[in-house]
Amino acid sequence: MPAGPAWRGSRPARERKNDGKMRRMVMPHLEEARQGLVQHFGLHGFRPGQAEVISSVINGRNAVVVMPTGAGKSLCYQLPAVLLPGVTLVISPLIALMKDQVEQLAAKNIPATFINSAIGDAERAERIRGLTAGAYKLVYVAPERFRSGAFLEALAGIRVDLLAVDEAHCISHWGHDFRPDYSGLGQVRKRLRPPRTVALTATATPEVREDIVRSLLMKDPQVFVAGFDRANLSLEVLPVSGEEERRAACAQLVAEGGSGIIYCSTRKAAEGMQRALTSSAPRTVLYHAGMEDDARRRAQEAFMSAPEAVAVATNAFGMGIDKPDIRFVAHANIPRAVEAYYQEIGRAGRDGGPARAVLLFNHADVFTQERMIQGSHPTESVFADIWNALQETEEFDHGINALAGQISASEFEVSAALRILEREGKIARAGRGEGRYRIQLTPKARQAQPHAPDAKALLSALVQTFPAEKPALVALAEIARRAQLSEAQARHALALLEKTGAATVRRPFAGRTIRALQRCSYAQLGLDLSRVREQEQRSLLLLRRMTDYAYARRCRRAFILRYFGEAGVASSCQGCDNCTGQRLSKSSAAPRRPAARLDRAGPHSALAAGELRRWRRALARDLNIPAFIIFNDATLLAIAAALPTDRQSFLAVKGTGQSRWERFGPKVVEICVLARAAAERRA
Repeated sequence: MPAGPAWRGSRPARERKNDGKMRRMVMPHLEEARQGLVQHFGLHGFRPGQAEVISSVINGRNAVVVMPTGAGKSLCYQLPAVLLPGVTLVISPLIALMKDQVEQLAAKNIPATFINSAIGDAERAERIRGLTAGAYKLVYVAPERFRSGAFLEALAGIRVDLLAVDEAHCISHWGHDFRPDYSGLGQVRKRLRPPRTVALTATATPEVREDIVRSLLMKDPQVFVAGFDRANLSLEVLPVSGEEERRAACAQLVAEGGSGIIYCSTRKAAEGMQRALTSSAPRTVLYHAGMEDDARRRAQEAFMSAPEAVAVATNAFGMGIDKPDIRFVAHANIPRAVEAYYQEIGRAGRDGGPARAVLLFNHADVFTQERMIQGSHPTESVFADIWNALQETEEFDHGINALAGQISASEFEVSAALRILEREGKIARAGRGEGRYRIQLTPKARQAQPHAPDAKALLSALVQTFPAEKPALVALAEIARRAQLSEAQARHALALLEKTGAATVRRPFAGRTIRALQRCSYAQLGLDLSRVREQEQRSLLLLRRMTDYAYARRCRRAFILRYFGEAGVASSCQGCDNCTGQRLSKSSAAPRRPAARLDRAGPHSALAAGELRRWRRALARDLNIPAFIIFNDATLLAIAAALPTDRQSFLAVKGTGQSRWERFGPKVVEICVLARAAAERRA
């Protein structure tokens, strides 16, 4: 902990005594909290802001807590949880973080558990029984858990002394990570009637804080906003013209030494960056959500254990990462929001030493983020195509990739549309891996002598249950029970028996089956997408605010502090490129080949043609389709000549059409409006 002011020890004893008395009046449970801190957590001092929050919560006040990443938000509910008599219910959207926190609490002998989709039905039921029996002080749940009537029924019979809502910005439509299931937590709170509620987040603007209070139906909460200024963190934006300069800048950062994180906007970009850096930085690890669980775990362990390790990752990386000596965080592509950016750069320099946050900026990345935002808020035609495809079968069991191919949309769009349809109660999806195995014992089965005990136990159970050489359909849970194995052990044992030739196995569909809950046309479905469109516009606005940061010509530190509502911010600092000069230099990139030019027949806007071409190429790559399927060259030039500004003028261009308007029209119009404005400025 940082030392107090130098004059404190030299003041008269009576003044120091009066200070202590006043502090106890303001924070009546401070001494109790200090004792609990030592007894349960082995710590001897609070971080700035923690003591005030913890004392308030123990005292029965509702609280909204905004603390930067790394400031110790978790202790603000964990310590009150062990001191209060009842249970503390912690709502978090991050399954991996729940597991980490429960393991850390268990190491301190604090009884805690989590209840989420990552555990099986039997284990979930067992943990709910433990909850009702008072076996835990803290129980972590995802907000989706409150859809379960059985879970709500179980909660009715227990004493919830504290409701803690982590990542509370997810409640707000204005937050950078809005989650629809968070919007119902006010009614959950009303039903549970906990004597105190604490909502915590690392990033919340004043408007988001107001949303949190309103949505959670909190009356007169205390609002704690810890200082956002990280004086040891320097801020810098480096313009880059393309991949060569981007990778050269990252290589320069890595060469300067120390551990770091390089964030990329897509999995593909992360993989390319990691390959480019591996030869010069062998301790570079890759991390993204598309990797197998075991590969992600190994990457995280390698990053945490090596002092010079660098992680190249998507934003899936970082939650729960508490490595104090991270010296830099670089963003190879612009993030979607200032909140997300601030949260991610906050992982650097937690040891108090100097650290750097570098954004490598190319405006083309803004278009990429816009496409990703639009893809996660699909057009109505995508919803209609999905619905029509689901009407053709009782249950779709070929996976999202096949469904996307069937309707000529991206997997990203289809995944987003399915989430919305499921949330609106229009479709149902079976749990991952559900279904029955088709198992047939071979003539070798009775003579087989597997070495592994699990395989031996499973083979014995199968021989006793099923006739040889006749296929049988059976659920994994059933054969696991018969062999007295866990499902994981039974799955592995089946693979061993298959390898030895004792059995042939056809596994169930490994993804999630999709079933439409109504048999009707899309027009009769009555799907209201107004909320989807509103959220899309808010997300685009947050991106524009992030773009303003990239283009800022004045103090970047002041930009961020004002963004989060801090008053009295100095207009300059000693820790950003605009105030002290650029620190990272652009390496000279190899001369670029001129881009292939479109046929220039006919008058058109060269600016619009160039931007449309770049947009078409990137979108075709994302959708994995030839570029001409979006628009052929002739149509692209016709658009660049007409520069449409609305639906009517777009449809007047030969080669467009209604379906293209719904999928591509708004973006095309945006490019054309910018081209018109640029032409007017030149005129």
